[in-house]
Amino acid sequence: MKGLPDYNNIPEYTDSVKLPAGAYEITISRAEEKSDKTGDQLCLLFDISDGEYKGYYMNKFNSDKKNFPKDAKYKGVLRLWYPNGGQYDESNKKRMKTTLERIKQSNNLHIDFSKDWDGAALKGCKVGMIFRDQEWSYNGMTGMTAQPYQVITLDALRNGDFTLPNPKFLSQSDNDNYTTQNTNFVPLANPEPDDLPF
Repeated sequence: MKGLPDYNNIPEYTDSVKLPAGAYEITISRAEEKSDKTGDQLCLLFDISDGEYKGYYMNKFNSDKKNFPKDAKYKGVLRLWYPNGGQYDESNKKRMKTTLERIKQSNNLHIDFSKDWDGAALKGCKVGMIFRDQEWSYNGMTGMTAQPYQVITLDALRNGDFTLPNPKFLSQSDNDNYTTQNTNFVPLANPEPDDLPF
């Protein structure tokens, strides 16, 4: 049998934990505006901050860096679209306002979001997030993964005052921009919350 000369330096695959659909407390680590071909977005970088899946997205990113060093991408990003004159402007405005108001309510913030504001004000804010199962397809493979669906107040989360949505299958309409995730992140060697790209 042939030996692998760099055998001792080859990383092993690590087990991947799957996030179940459900409602979780999240903490926002960064808010930033981005633009791409889909339009201007308010991007919220977050991670789960309580319970069995605390730190899920950072743990997944670190695991992916070991397994796929060149392709690891941080996935804990919620994108909210600004109006752009398109058919979904009203829906996108309502989603953005609902999300920002629930963050305000959960953190006793006093921000006038009708005026320019500093994204740093959301750093460290906690809020509830509902995740729903969503079907994916890649290179002939398919599966289900939990994706951000809706922000809820911490009170609603703690009181169980929410309903989990049905899974979203690929055959359903894909008009909901609320949870689209960027797949063009740049991997980082030693990421800090302020350095993670989204």
